[in-house]
Amino acid sequence: MKNYAEKEAKLVEKIGKELDKLDVTLEKMEDTDSKIKHFYEQEKALHEVKSIIRKENKIEKEEQKAQDKAVENTENWIDNQESLVGQINNEIDKLDTTLDKIDGDENKVKSYLEQKKAIHEIKKIIKKTDELG
Repeated sequence: MKNYAEKEAKLVEKIGKELDKLDVTLEKMEDTDSKIKHFYEQEKALHEVKSIIRKENKIEKEEQKAQDKAVENTENWIDNQESLVGQINNEIDKLDTTLDKIDGDENKVKSYLEQKKAIHEIKKIIKKTDELG
C-alpha cells in the first residue's frame, strides 16, 4: 500500500485540476448572464469531484481487502507449517519411544528398520510441506 500522504496529495491534485477546469469554463462564460449555465457547470464540477472521491475510496477499500487477504493467507500458511512441524516432532517422539524399548546388540536391525520407517514418514510430511508452498 502506498504512503497515505502521497495518496492524499494525489487526490487533492485531481480535485484541484477539476476546480481549475471549472474556473476556466466560468471565465469563458463570464460574458453571459445565464445563471442556469453557471449553476449547471458548477453542479457538473461538484459531481466530478464527488466521483473522484468515490473512486479513491473504492480503490482504498479494495487495497485493504487485498492486504487483509494476504495477511489471512500468510497466517493460514504459518498454521499449516506449524502443524506439519508438529507432525514431524510426533514421528521423532514415536521413534525415540520405540528405540527405548529395543535393547541389546541383537536388535540393531530392528533399530535400523524403525529409523528407516520414521525417516520415510518424515519425508511424507515434508512432501506435504512442498505441496502447500
